[in-house]
Amino acid sequence: MYKGETRNPLLVVFLSFITCGIYQIVWYFMISEEINRAAGEKKIDPVIFFILGIFCFPLIFVGWYKIDEAIYDLNLRSGLPANKNFILWLLLTLIGVGGLFMAYQVQEQLNTLW
Repeated sequence: MYKGETRNPLLVVFLSFITCGIYQIVWYFMISEEINRAAGEKKIDPVIFFILGIFCFPLIFVGWYKIDEAIYDLNLRSGLPANKNFILWLLLTLIGVGGLFMAYQVQEQLNTLW
Protein backbone atom coordinates (compact mmCIF):
# COMPACT_ATOMS: atom_id res chain seq x y z
CA MET A 1 0.00 0.00 0.00
CA TYR A 2 1.16 3.53 -0.80
CA LYS A 3 2.55 5.46 2.17
CA GLY A 4 1.96 9.19 2.27
CA GLU A 5 3.78 11.83 4.25
CA THR A 6 3.41 11.82 8.02
CA ARG A 7 2.60 15.29 9.34
CA ASN A 8 2.01 16.66 12.81
CA PRO A 9 -1.79 17.23 13.07
CA LEU A 10 -1.31 20.14 15.48
CA LEU A 11 1.07 21.81 13.04
CA VAL A 12 -1.49 21.38 10.24
CA VAL A 13 -4.10 23.13 12.40
CA PHE A 14 -1.67 25.84 13.51
CA LEU A 15 -0.48 26.62 9.98
CA SER A 16 -4.07 26.63 8.71
CA PHE A 17 -5.05 29.09 11.41
CA ILE A 18 -2.14 31.53 11.04
CA THR A 19 -2.35 31.57 7.22
CA CYS A 20 -6.11 32.23 7.33
CA GLY A 21 -6.84 28.91 5.61
CA ILE A 22 -4.31 29.15 2.78
CA TYR A 23 -2.21 26.30 4.15
CA GLN A 24 -5.35 24.21 4.56
CA ILE A 25 -6.14 24.55 0.84
CA VAL A 26 -2.60 23.41 -0.01
CA TRP A 27 -2.96 20.59 2.52
CA TYR A 28 -6.24 19.48 0.85
CA PHE A 29 -4.33 19.07 -2.41
CA MET A 30 -1.52 17.12 -0.76
CA ILE A 31 -3.78 14.69 1.12
CA SER A 32 -6.15 14.29 -1.85
CA GLU A 33 -3.26 13.10 -3.99
CA GLU A 34 -2.00 10.82 -1.22
CA ILE A 35 -5.45 9.31 -0.64
CA ASN A 36 -5.95 8.79 -4.38
CA ARG A 37 -2.58 7.02 -4.67
CA ALA A 38 -3.29 4.85 -1.63
CA ALA A 39 -6.73 3.92 -2.97
CA GLY A 40 -5.40 3.21 -6.45
CA GLU A 41 -8.12 5.36 -7.99
CA LYS A 42 -9.28 8.97 -8.08
CA LYS A 43 -11.63 9.28 -5.11
CA ILE A 44 -11.15 13.01 -4.52
CA ASP A 45 -10.72 15.75 -7.12
CA PRO A 46 -9.10 18.63 -5.24
CA VAL A 47 -9.68 21.13 -8.05
CA ILE A 48 -13.44 20.60 -8.07
CA PHE A 49 -14.01 20.45 -4.33
CA PHE A 50 -11.50 22.89 -2.91
CA ILE A 51 -10.64 25.48 -5.55
CA LEU A 52 -14.20 25.78 -6.81
CA GLY A 53 -15.29 25.52 -3.16
CA ILE A 54 -13.75 28.93 -2.57
CA PHE A 55 -16.33 30.38 -4.97
CA CYS A 56 -19.19 28.01 -4.13
CA PHE A 57 -18.72 27.22 -0.46
CA PRO A 58 -20.91 24.06 -0.22
CA LEU A 59 -18.48 22.22 -2.52
CA ILE A 60 -15.96 22.22 0.33
CA PHE A 61 -18.39 20.11 2.35
CA VAL A 62 -18.71 17.68 -0.56
CA GLY A 63 -14.91 17.43 -0.51
CA TRP A 64 -14.94 16.76 3.23
CA TYR A 65 -17.51 14.01 2.67
CA LYS A 66 -15.35 12.45 -0.07
CA ILE A 67 -12.28 12.55 2.21
CA ASP A 68 -14.24 10.94 5.03
CA GLU A 69 -15.52 8.16 2.77
CA ALA A 70 -12.07 7.54 1.28
CA ILE A 71 -10.38 7.30 4.68
CA TYR A 72 -13.15 5.00 5.89
CA ASP A 73 -12.52 2.69 2.91
CA LEU A 74 -8.73 2.79 3.37
CA ASN A 75 -9.08 1.93 7.05
CA LEU A 76 -11.31 -1.04 6.21
CA ARG A 77 -8.81 -2.29 3.61
CA SER A 78 -5.99 -2.00 6.14
CA GLY A 79 -7.91 -3.74 8.92
CA LEU A 80 -7.96 -0.60 11.07
CA PRO A 81 -11.00 0.70 12.98
CA ALA A 82 -13.13 2.71 10.59
CA ASN A 83 -15.37 5.57 11.67
CA LYS A 84 -17.26 8.15 9.67
CA ASN A 85 -16.84 11.69 11.00
CA PHE A 86 -18.45 13.94 8.40
CA ILE A 87 -21.55 14.79 10.48
CA LEU A 88 -19.37 15.71 13.46
CA TRP A 89 -17.30 18.03 11.25
CA LEU A 90 -20.47 19.70 9.98
CA LEU A 91 -21.81 20.20 13.50
CA LEU A 92 -18.50 21.66 14.67
CA THR A 93 -18.62 24.05 11.71
CA LEU A 94 -21.63 25.68 13.39
CA ILE A 95 -19.34 26.86 16.19
CA GLY A 96 -16.50 27.74 13.83
CA VAL A 97 -14.03 24.92 14.42
CA GLY A 98 -15.21 22.25 11.99
CA GLY A 99 -12.49 22.81 9.40
CA LEU A 100 -9.68 22.85 11.93
CA PHE A 101 -11.02 19.79 13.76
CA MET A 102 -11.46 18.01 10.43
CA ALA A 103 -7.85 18.77 9.44
CA TYR A 104 -6.54 17.47 12.77
CA GLN A 105 -8.61 14.31 12.65
CA VAL A 106 -7.89 13.52 9.00
CA GLN A 107 -4.15 14.00 9.38
CA GLU A 108 -4.13 11.86 12.52
CA GLN A 109 -5.99 9.08 10.69
CA LEU A 110 -3.68 9.32 7.66
CA ASN A 111 -0.63 9.12 9.93
CA THR A 112 -2.07 5.90 11.37
CA LEU A 113 -2.60 4.52 7.89
CA TRP A 114 0.92 5.38 6.77
